[in-house]
Amino acid sequence: MKKKKLIRTIVIAAVVALIVICAIVFSILLRKDSRGLNYFDRNKVIATAGGQRVTMGEYVMSLDNSLSYYSQVYSSSTFSEDDLKSIKTNVINSLLSQKVFLQKLKELGISLTAEELAKCKTDAQEQLNSLEESIGKQMVSSSGFSKASLETQINDYFTRQLGMTKAQYKQFIEAQAQATLAEEKIQEYYASDVQNYTDADLIAYYDETVTENYADSYFAGQYSMSMQMYSLGYAQQPFLYIPEHFVYVDVIELDAESEEEVQQFYARLENGETFEELAADEKNVSALKNSALPAPYAIGPDDSSYVSDYVDLYVTASQLEVGATTCITDPTTKTNEDGTETTTCKGYVIRRSEGKLCEGGAQTGIVDIDAYPGIRDSFKESYEAKRFNDIASVWMEDKVIDDAAYNYSSPYVTVS
Repeated sequence: MKKKKLIRTIVIAAVVALIVICAIVFSILLRKDSRGLNYFDRNKVIATAGGQRVTMGEYVMSLDNSLSYYSQVYSSSTFSEDDLKSIKTNVINSLLSQKVFLQKLKELGISLTAEELAKCKTDAQEQLNSLEESIGKQMVSSSGFSKASLETQINDYFTRQLGMTKAQYKQFIEAQAQATLAEEKIQEYYASDVQNYTDADLIAYYDETVTENYADSYFAGQYSMSMQMYSLGYAQQPFLYIPEHFVYVDVIELDAESEEEVQQFYARLENGETFEELAADEKNVSALKNSALPAPYAIGPDDSSYVSDYVDLYVTASQLEVGATTCITDPTTKTNEDGTETTTCKGYVIRRSEGKLCEGGAQTGIVDIDAYPGIRDSFKESYEAKRFNDIASVWMEDKVIDDAAYNYSSPYVTVS
């Protein structure tokens, strides 16, 4: 009898202990992190493709990293609904492609080398160490910090802020590094397929891209503005479309004290000096020479950089024959504080240029792919990337994205 009672007591105690343990475990699993997600939320599959899965935890980690980057770039944590949706889509596609590339690598019988895997592991550890150091510094400077419990507080930070342990975080960034290498290896594997095209294929891609992104969307002033940005080094490419009715010019712009001085400067052409010699005169300002604009340069009726209240160089240049020159003066009179007047004069020496920059030797239209250095190479790289993406898109044809991915609201940004 006593033995049965003892057994019953032990069983009851074990059951109670089990219930307590389950309650503790379940409470931990249900505990929400800083993003409002619990264990089950974080492990929910929100996207699939090619037999690969992306969980909510992986997604929100990458999404918040992207949002943090864009917030710094644009100095704002407010995004429009359309921009936010676009960023979310890009993050999901990136995570899926990373996993699909790794799987494709295995199917092709290609593996990362021991050195590559070791580097991924080392880089992940360094990134983890850097984050730990940053977190530690923040905690040291905060109130209620206990140096003895620093490690515990850092671990708690990972759990509550990132929704994963340090080991899981390291594994996550290590997998991303491996996926990047996998993509490079797959691109190398398919290089022969990607690069197997004719020059006609490249030109067709170039024409289609320029038509869509330059010609069809052109607005008044865009050419001049874009070429100025290019000349100053703020744009990697020149404007690749020259609208109809544009003419090519070489312009020397100079500041003079009178119209007579401008005319004397222009008369030097009649005395045997060349246009290039006048433009190189250090005492004067050459608009094209000093701003490093590529010659020849085109101007249009509503797109000229050299239009003032008094002078429209386009009107004058369009009436010239190719190779002909002319001179325009633009005097200004200023009244001084003592009542006297000072007259200055802006002068423009203009030469109409032939400028056959466009395809087929035309003066307007799509700029020839070889008209400027680097354009062909840039579009060649872009075209080959597109061809590889076309191959990779087949691997993602069965992609499915759960609405939960788009419904997730990051606590670190606001929506306008």
